[in-house]
This record gives sequence, structure tokens and C-alpha cells, in this order.
Amino acid sequence: MTIQAKPADMFRQAAELLADGRYAESLDIFRQLLPLAPREPGLWANMGVALRKTDKYEAALACTRRALELEPNNPSFMTNAGNCLVALDRQDEALAMHAAALKISPDDFNIRLNYAFALREFLKLDAALEQINAACKMRPDHNEAAWERGIILRSMGRFEEGWPDFEARWKRSHKKEPVYGAPKWEGQDLNGKTILISEEQGYGDTILCIRYIPLVKARGARVLLGCRPALHDLFRDVPGVDRIVEAGPLGEKFDYHVPIMTLPRIFNTGLASVPPIPPLAMTAAVPPGAEALLNSAGSRLRVGIVWSGNPAFAENRKRAVSIERFLPLAGIPNVQLFSLQKGPGEEQLAASGAGGLIPDLGSLMNNFSDTAATVRKLDLIVMTDSSVAHLAGSVGVPVWNLLHYRPYWLYGMSGGTTPWYPAMRLVRQPAPGDWNSVFAQVAADLEKRACQR
Repeated sequence: MTIQAKPADMFRQAAELLADGRYAESLDIFRQLLPLAPREPGLWANMGVALRKTDKYEAALACTRRALELEPNNPSFMTNAGNCLVALDRQDEALAMHAAALKISPDDFNIRLNYAFALREFLKLDAALEQINAACKMRPDHNEAAWERGIILRSMGRFEEGWPDFEARWKRSHKKEPVYGAPKWEGQDLNGKTILISEEQGYGDTILCIRYIPLVKARGARVLLGCRPALHDLFRDVPGVDRIVEAGPLGEKFDYHVPIMTLPRIFNTGLASVPPIPPLAMTAAVPPGAEALLNSAGSRLRVGIVWSGNPAFAENRKRAVSIERFLPLAGIPNVQLFSLQKGPGEEQLAASGAGGLIPDLGSLMNNFSDTAATVRKLDLIVMTDSSVAHLAGSVGVPVWNLLHYRPYWLYGMSGGTTPWYPAMRLVRQPAPGDWNSVFAQVAADLEKRACQR
């Protein structure tokens, strides 16, 4: 280390902030240090990591390359550069950089783990599985490695092998398994017992797994379903639900508890044994004001659109687009677009100038039951992947789900359909980051469908 005295203390402080996830604060200190030690490779490398963590990928790559100029054969710098290149969808460069790092340091667990991430991101699944298996042998108790192995196996359609590693989600640093004071259900006899099934993760995952409630009920249990209020009305007609409660501490006793996304493992779900979708809120009414907007379409094809999911989801940057991608579809004859966007991203409708062209249904919906009633009035949903795709697929409305190159494991890595949602069509990026091809295909198919109508 060439930084001396007080600057060395500053460097340590910035490194600690970086390790704690306080990226902006660490960057402030690193930038103060640059005039004092412009040829310190560790300074540039750490800045690169902090910038990547704040989604500044081009700047992160430039800083990491500066570190590599000063120390060309440092495998840690190489793997960090590879991570930046993965984020930028630069496949060949990313994989070459990770492979070079691993060649220099084959016994480095983190370098091998990063290489597995990169291979999985670019759908080199067999090679990714080879690397992650090697990483798991190096550190059998490492939860992040087990989690990654499960993602790879499920992405390959090898669900039965991948479910056990899904339980590693509770041991990763940012996930805590809920504690309800009752044993976790692992398939024990439920005759005469009460079980609490609690939601977890996003709304879409809960909608996905609600299909397991009838299977639990068939074991003889009284079923409590714990979930957020926005889902209560949607699930009131699900066979097997005895009572819906808010997630969290309850005022009644139960014998077992199970997180809802553990159920696919307990029932050993495979590609050929995906449970059917139960009825969801079949009697829900369209929200006030929505009917008039829908009727304004006249005889046109009614097409709902969603361009972004929850931005807090780590993969949303790659799976989402801006509303501008959808605007050319509004010009197709005999088509009327409707916005179903709700929450973050909703403001893009007005900002784009398309508020009159694309009526806003999203702002009229207060919960998922409202959304279900509304999408049933549409002919088609065209959207990037989010909870509304799960909802539309669950109520049987045709949905074209526009997927980025490495989508959620649920959809597999190829093909235009999924056994989880028979009404869903999958439209995939042919190359990382290639939304142009996706929307060109959608425009052509939508025009054809409108003409047929």
C-alpha cells in the first residue's frame, strides 16, 4: 500500500463503508483520496466496486480497468471487471475476463462463484453448473453458492434437484425466515391440524404458489393464509383457504407454519407435475371509472400494457423497459392500449405525453382483485415480467410476457410457453439487451392480430 498515514486511515474507513453497503459514503472518501494516490490500484478497484453497486456500470468498468492498467495480472480486479461487463451485457468480454481470472487463481472461491454467475447470466447453464458444483465442493456450507446452484438447476428445468437449495434463501445475509412459534411443516400429518401458510418475496411469487393451497387442504388441515391486504380479496375464492389473515403475529394458535414458496419442494414439483391454477376472485367488480375508459375503445382490440415491475427487485433493471418502447404499438390500427402500470414507473405515462393516447387504468386499481377484474375485460396483456403477468396468467387472460435474455427461472431458458401459465406466451430477447427485436416481433404480431379482429 503506497498511501501513507492519514490517507491510509481514510482508505480503511472507505473500505469499511463499502463492506457495510454504504456505497455513496465510501465513494466520497475514495474520490478525496484520488489526488493523493492516483497510482494506487486498490483505490481504483474499490471505487469500481462501489460504482457497480450503485448501478454506474460504465464508470465502474473504467475505474476497474484503471486498476488493471496499474496491476495487470490481479485476478481480483479481473473478476470485478467481469462483473461490470456482465451488467453491461457484453457477453464475450465478460466470460473471457472471468475465465482469465480463474486461470490465474483456480482455488479462489469468489472468483469461481463470479464465473458461475456470469455463465448463468449468458445461459451457459451446463458450464455454470460445473463451476457452481466446484464452488460448492470448496465451501459446502456457503449459502450464496447453494442458492446459485438452485437457480441454475431450476433454470434448466431440473426442479426436483433445485428445490432443496432454494431453502438457502433464509440463510443469506439479507433474508430472515419468519418465526411464528410453531414447527415448520415439512410434510407431517395434518389431519385435524391448523397450518399457517405465509407469503414471502414479491406479490407475483405469492400468486404463483397459491395453487398449492388446495393440495395442503387435501392433507386434512385447517388452512390460514397470511398475506398483505392487497391480496386478500383476490384469494377469497381459493379452494382450501379457511381464513385469510395479515402476515405477522396472529391472535390464534396453529400447529405448523410454512412459507408459501417452500411448498413446491414439499410437493416435489417437476415440469410434468405443476399444479393447476385455482379460481381467483371470480366475482370481483371493475373499479369505478374503469368501465367508461374500457368502453372508449369501441371495437378496437383492448390491450393492457405494463413496462416495469418493482424497481427494488435486483433484476428489474434488465427485465423492465421505459414506456417509450410501447408507444409505437399505440399507432397500430384497430388497437387501443391501456396502462396497467401501478406504483413506481406510473409517472412515465404523463411524462411521455401519451396520457390521452393510452388511458390510465392503473391509478384506478386499489388491490389485486381490482386488477383481476380489469384484466378480464381486456383482450390481451403485453408486458415485461412482473406480478401482473402472474395475475393475468392465473385468470386466463392472454398475456405476452416480454422476457430479457436470462429471465426468471420459472420460464426456463427457451421456448414460447410455460406449464405454470397455459394462457401465457413468452417473447424472449434473442441476445442480451436486445429489446429492439422483441418489440419488432410484438408489433408485427399485434398488427396481425388486430387485422384478424
